[in-house]
Amino acid sequence: MRAASVVARRALVSSRGVRAAAPRQLAPWRCLTQTTAPGAQEKRDILKASVPHVASLGWCDDALAAGARDLGLSAAAQGQVTNGAVDLVAFVAQEQCDQLREEVDDAAQELAALDDWRDRLKLAISKRLELSKPFHAHRAQAMGLMVTPLARDDGAVPPADPPPAFEVLHRLVDELARATVVSTEELDVPEWRLRRAAAGVAYALCEVRALTDDSEDLGKSLKVAAEVVDRFGDASEGPAALKQGLKAGAHAAASLGTAALSFLPGPAVGALPQLLDVFASRLSGGLEDVFELSLKKALRALPESPVPAPPGRAAPAPEPEPEPAPEPSAK
Repeated sequence: MRAASVVARRALVSSRGVRAAAPRQLAPWRCLTQTTAPGAQEKRDILKASVPHVASLGWCDDALAAGARDLGLSAAAQGQVTNGAVDLVAFVAQEQCDQLREEVDDAAQELAALDDWRDRLKLAISKRLELSKPFHAHRAQAMGLMVTPLARDDGAVPPADPPPAFEVLHRLVDELARATVVSTEELDVPEWRLRRAAAGVAYALCEVRALTDDSEDLGKSLKVAAEVVDRFGDASEGPAALKQGLKAGAHAAASLGTAALSFLPGPAVGALPQLLDVFASRLSGGLEDVFELSLKKALRALPESPVPAPPGRAAPAPEPEPEPAPEPSAK
């Protein structure tokens, strides 16, 4: 295994001896809510029972212990949740993706009535942010946990699985961008990629702004997202469409600065503010260039996905016609 990794690293070295950049594609998430491993159902039951306790206890083992007790189990049963509070946050994030999909399907007619795909995306973002409101008081804690690498079931060190944030963002990006698809327009792959990029950049910045948002209905966060979405053009404009959107996102991120990071738990931030300052000092555009490079790298890491069908409920299957009554037999 080690020899293979050495060969792989050497393959990345160019003829000049400079290591080439290779964007890392994310593997499918070993999600607790999707596995069929022994004991998985009981773990899911504990997670589901723990969610109502988050509002009062936060994202923590105490919430998991309370959920286990609600099921008539010992508080120690929460130890079955391998990653503790990290799995709890990831579970809720996946549940909210399911709820968002339902709400987008329910709003299919409302979305189709909007002429501009950007307006459809804004509506979808507002629906997703609405789902996060019950957990707003513990948003910073959740974001810190979401960037924590997952422990492996076999106990390997260091953890091999990526933080839940990347995998949840991948699904969230697809759900948000799906809301922009309507049957009256033909959507090609470049346009779909552009809309996914707009969804990812806008919602990520919306979440960061929400860390310090005390406005009613998180209006300030939605405003940041809307301003970023409006800067994305159409794929027909070529690379400029994406570039304009990324620059708008980078500008928004730089305007938030590193101040928002101070609301995250220390272990989740570490030396990031200092590193950002160092990188900014080396680039002519300062923090905006740093964030633009980061956004580009994050988008490249997202796996590709096919253009989906428009939102909407599948038509119910027609009821079978009643069988004709048997003819009376002749006597």
